Amino acid sequence: MTKIIAILMILLVARSAMGDGDDPPKVPYCPIVLDNLTPCLPYVLENEAKPAKVCCNGVLDLSHSAGNKEGRQNICDCIKAEAILMNMPLDNFSKFSSLPKACGLLINLPPISNNTDCST
Repeated sequence: MTKIIAILMILLVARSAMGDGDDPPKVPYCPIVLDNLTPCLPYVLENEAKPAKVCCNGVLDLSHSAGNKEGRQNICDCIKAEAILMNMPLDNFSKFSSLPKACGLLINLPPISNNTDCST
């Protein structure tokens, strides 16, 4: 019985440390990154003149997590990993860093290329 109580206490402490769910995550998870950026692929990869509104909404959502180094690094790592899984050359993602400006946002996203080191 004491083991169950101890486990419940650990879970309770862990849950409270995670917050109430209303705060944006400090570091976005890859599925969130990909959900937000998938609508941007026509702009990034297919040379559309401007990103779609749904793309800009996704970039805005990610901007809350891109304000710190860890968040930007995670976004970069997620994009690189997905590009590798899709067997796409990373140099095709060169327009990625122009998304915030194209959407009228004042944030920086890392350029994505074969030479990108997401840890810096």
